[in-house]
Amino acid sequence: MATFANIVINDGKTPVVSHTFSPAFRRDNMVGWADRAPGVVAGFRTVILTTRPANSSNAGTRVNVKVVDPRLATLGTSDAGIVPNPTKAYETLAEFTFLLPQASDREARLDIIAYVKGLLANPQIQDSIVDLAPPI
Repeated sequence: MATFANIVINDGKTPVVSHTFSPAFRRDNMVGWADRAPGVVAGFRTVILTTRPANSSNAGTRVNVKVVDPRLATLGTSDAGIVPNPTKAYETLAEFTFLLPQASDREARLDIIAYVKGLLANPQIQDSIVDLAPPI
C-alpha cells in the first residue's frame, strides 16, 4: 500500500512551476491532498482520490481521481480602503475513473495507466482541452 505523503506536480506554465500537494484529509475510502501555496483556503488546489473496493455485488474496484485548480477573483479595495477577503472566481477540474475488474491482473492495470498518460500527451487531446478545438 502506498504511503499517504506529499505529491509534487508540475503546472503548465513556462517556465514550469512545481506544486506540492500535502496530505489534507483521510475519510473512509477517500483521501485528499492540498496545495496550500495560494495562502487562502478558497485558492487551495486539491487532489482527491476515492476508492470503492470490489465485492460480490459490483463489477470491480473503482478508483476515482479528481484534480481541482481554483482561481481567485481580483479584488479592489472597498470604500473604506479595506481589501475584502479573496473569493473563488472559477475552478478548472479534471476527473477520471478507473474500473478495475476483479479478474484484471497487474499487467492490465499498468496498461490502463499507460493509455491514460499517452492520451493526455496526445496533441489532438491537448488541443481539445487547451484550445477548445476538438478534432474535425
